[in-house]
Amino acid sequence: MKERLINNLGLKILSIFLAFVIWFGVVNISNPEVNRSKEVTLEIVNGRVLTQARKAYEISGKETVTVTYDVRTRDAYKVRPSDFRAYVDLSQMYSVTGSVPVQVEVLNNKDILANVSAKPGVVHVDTEDLQTKSFDLSIHVTGKAADGYASDGVFLSPAYVTLEGPVSKVGQISSAGVEVSIEGLTEDQVGVVSPVFYDANGNSLKISDRVRVNTPEIEYRLSINKVKELPLDFEVGGTVAPGYQYVGAECSRRTVSVIGLKSSLAGISRITIPASQLSVEGATQDQVVTLDLNQFLPEGIRIAESESPSIEVRLVVERLETKVLAVTDRDVAMEGARDEYVYTIRPRRGEVTVQGLKEDLDTLESSDLQITVDIGGMEPGIHKAVLRFGESSFYTVLDHTDFEIEVIPRTGVLEAPQGTESEETSGETET
Repeated sequence: MKERLINNLGLKILSIFLAFVIWFGVVNISNPEVNRSKEVTLEIVNGRVLTQARKAYEISGKETVTVTYDVRTRDAYKVRPSDFRAYVDLSQMYSVTGSVPVQVEVLNNKDILANVSAKPGVVHVDTEDLQTKSFDLSIHVTGKAADGYASDGVFLSPAYVTLEGPVSKVGQISSAGVEVSIEGLTEDQVGVVSPVFYDANGNSLKISDRVRVNTPEIEYRLSINKVKELPLDFEVGGTVAPGYQYVGAECSRRTVSVIGLKSSLAGISRITIPASQLSVEGATQDQVVTLDLNQFLPEGIRIAESESPSIEVRLVVERLETKVLAVTDRDVAMEGARDEYVYTIRPRRGEVTVQGLKEDLDTLESSDLQITVDIGGMEPGIHKAVLRFGESSFYTVLDHTDFEIEVIPRTGVLEAPQGTESEETSGETET
């Protein structure tokens, strides 16, 4: 079999070549018609018919059609897709099925083309209600300004956008905004930015080409100013109800960043909340006050945009507790004793009732009371003891046992035998 194929191989190749030359010559002499096709973009005309009826539309399937035609063989190379115009006229749409015929026009080479037609010859148009909706633009500042500087606000023009498109597409959009970077800035900046659209979860969306934005570019002006950290100072007025004590002011922030001109910031060192705003008058429980810090700032200074101007201040008020402490004559220091007298405290044991906060009273001991009595002017006899207690902001003495001081001349005291101590004189003070 192989030998038959290669036998007279040169003659066979020559025969094939001659056959091709003969065929080519015949074709060029006869120049027969052939059927060809081109892909042509489908154009839509009279779309305003649906737009005026508040309808959005979209062609189902491909955006092109296949244009077929007959052409002589020798002219086939001249034909281009741009020689044809394929379009649908929406004013001819059959409203029941949404079908509209495809029409083809020959723009060039009309004399060499015949039997021009489009496939498909009919397309389907999907329609739905058209919606117009406006969105206020929120501002999202990204990045961080240079050290010592902060954003003092972003101003937009316009401050809103209006969208028009199919209900199904516009309905996906929940909000709109712009994103402006302040990274490393030390001065004001102006520019143009495109609006960004978000779904209900705050995720950015790529909107459909079928949705038209009335203002695709938003102008912005970004203000940058000096920033300063200021401590908060709370002045509290009023008196709590009896049996209660004001403990202090609590706030989630003790400092706040403010912005303004350098000259303005130089004249302020703290933010003071006056007593007129913070009162515990007659309080029996914590008082919570919400304040806007901007109202306590001088003109030209504002709270930095990165921080909320609102703070919540809690004025803590606690109920006072009482505690009874046992004291002995050893807990009382006598002042002003004279050598010629012996002083004795009666009774030797007593009680002192104090009032204060529970956490302070829990650790309070009798020795902490620093009890003293002035005996300097006492003559022999029995005297009422006027006790004095050390100053303290942690407790108040409410009551105590009435003590007396017995004063006797030293010559009237019998000395106890050496090495023993009389129980009768153990509460005496000798000088």
